[in-house]
Amino acid sequence: MDPHAVPAERDLETSLRPRNLEEFVGQHRVREQLELVLTGALRRGSPPDHVLLSGPPGLGKTSLAMIIAAELGSALRVTSGPALERAGDLASMLSNLAEGDVLFIDEIHRIARPAEEMLYLAMEDFRVDVVVGKGPGATSIPLEIAPFTLVGATTRSGALTGPLRDRFGFTAHMEFYVPEELERVLNRAAGILGVDLRPDGAREIAGRSRGTPRIANRLLRRVRDYAEVR
Repeated sequence: MDPHAVPAERDLETSLRPRNLEEFVGQHRVREQLELVLTGALRRGSPPDHVLLSGPPGLGKTSLAMIIAAELGSALRVTSGPALERAGDLASMLSNLAEGDVLFIDEIHRIARPAEEMLYLAMEDFRVDVVVGKGPGATSIPLEIAPFTLVGATTRSGALTGPLRDRFGFTAHMEFYVPEELERVLNRAAGILGVDLRPDGAREIAGRSRGTPRIANRLLRRVRDYAEVR
């Protein structure tokens, strides 16, 4: 059971994702600290600090990024580290952000070095320097961008460079779930999927999910298939 999402699961996962912090199960410390950050930013009327979420796959980093945007009432722009191969790719995305938008970069530790260096300036001063031309005649043009919040997710926090990690105002590490928390995840998913899940069934699936909600939801769907067919 691979904890990474496969393409066929992504649409179904979207329907099972919590929509706000109140619905998010587990990760109590992360959730409490994040609520403070978001509430303070809303009261000040300014974007919150940039957020770095680390931890094994399947624990809810993408869900939290979506929740951050929803709690702020902002649009969410999604990309991934491997997709940002050149600085121009990042500059194009940053220039299209509106004020207060949330930019989510999954697997941020895999971002290309030129794009990462551009990101430093964007995170600190909300501007990027675009280089026009080549060779001795190349010129750098500063481009102002709208204030935004970057949410980075990584499964390998140790692979992040120090300068990038230091520019995040809030960092959180996601922990594996205990069986009781996974039972709550399963009961919520069962209600959405219309599955009649007994307490002993939820307990059995939770105990076999390796502390990962994504695996728990996947097992729930397979057990549902087995129960309906056999």
